[in-house]
Amino acid sequence: MALLAMSLVLALLARDLAATLNNQFGLSSRYRKANCDEYTLPGCPRDFNPVCGSDMSTYPNECTLCMKIREDGHDIKIIRNGPC
Repeated sequence: MALLAMSLVLALLARDLAATLNNQFGLSSRYRKANCDEYTLPGCPRDFNPVCGSDMSTYPNECTLCMKIREDGHDIKIIRNGPC
């Protein structure tokens, strides 16, 4: 019985930790797709408006994230505005 209670407590703690991490880092369904159609190459504006990508890299702005997506072909989402 004690083992069952301990297992239940550990499961609840793990669930709470996962929920906390999801809220803190904006994970799960909160990812936002970058609006890359808005930006044309060859360059990006020099404005500093950092975004945190799902690759856990901070990009100076959404346009530079779009350049990275175009160069590498990876589907990087925006976790949140601001640095990672």
